[in-house]
Amino acid sequence: MRQFINGPGMLLFVAMLWTAVATTERPGLAMQRGQAVQAAEAFRIIGNIYWVGGEYGSYLITTPQGHILLDTGTSEMHDVIVSNVRTLGFKVEDIKIMLSSHAHFDHVQGHAAMKKLTGAQVVALGADAEALEAGKDNSAGGFPGLLAVHVDRVIKDGDTVSLGGATLRALWTPGHTQGATVWMTSVQEGGRTYTVAFRGGEIPNDGVPLFGNPRHPRVIEDTRMTLQKLKALQPPDLFLHNHHQNLGRSLSPALPVNPLCDTCMDAKAFTEMVARSEQNFAKNVREAEAKK
Repeated sequence: MRQFINGPGMLLFVAMLWTAVATTERPGLAMQRGQAVQAAEAFRIIGNIYWVGGEYGSYLITTPQGHILLDTGTSEMHDVIVSNVRTLGFKVEDIKIMLSSHAHFDHVQGHAAMKKLTGAQVVALGADAEALEAGKDNSAGGFPGLLAVHVDRVIKDGDTVSLGGATLRALWTPGHTQGATVWMTSVQEGGRTYTVAFRGGEIPNDGVPLFGNPRHPRVIEDTRMTLQKLKALQPPDLFLHNHHQNLGRSLSPALPVNPLCDTCMDAKAFTEMVARSEQNFAKNVREAEAKK
């Protein structure tokens, strides 16, 4: 197990990845849906937060009263997550709560199997809770691959989830899906308190219909609201994404480099990410308007 960030003088990394999946079935998407997901080494990020994912992100927030799991990836990732949790020295059966960044198959398809194994309470926001219950993607893209799972608690913007001294606050960021959620928390490390945000997904996938979309009629308005909300947010100390590519590595050569991580971001990364998302979405809207 690598301890990726440690000590009072640590340098925080920022995990960056753009989640983009085309609307039409293509070889890459088909391969994602059926692939045997490559295992990735589990490691502690900061405080009580651990990476336990594989091809797609999954985070374990540990507490003395049980654990919180954020995202379960695809069905093929189930064994990867179980193995990673155990490798870290925790019991997967102690997972009490399951959260999600957004209800696309590559992030929540594994919920059903994990709930069956652990009996954990599934918590989701608004329309994403509906998608999980129905096993049907209701985002603007309408991608196949969701598996139905019972949602034990449906939350709204600003609600909190607490367990064993850990509290996460839900920030509703519709656009990528109707119930996409940035989860905010704080952790202690080296005598300091750090704010941590887990990315939800802010803009629709490239190529999805933006005008007259029956699955998400207000996708343009909702996405613009999300971007304004994120611009007004105090940038977190650490911003964690939901895919492994470009996770970011320590800026210090004295600390070990995880092979999954190959880029470094500074404190402006969150603000720059929001600005890029806003620019990309404006471009997509202009192109969609030109085709009307």
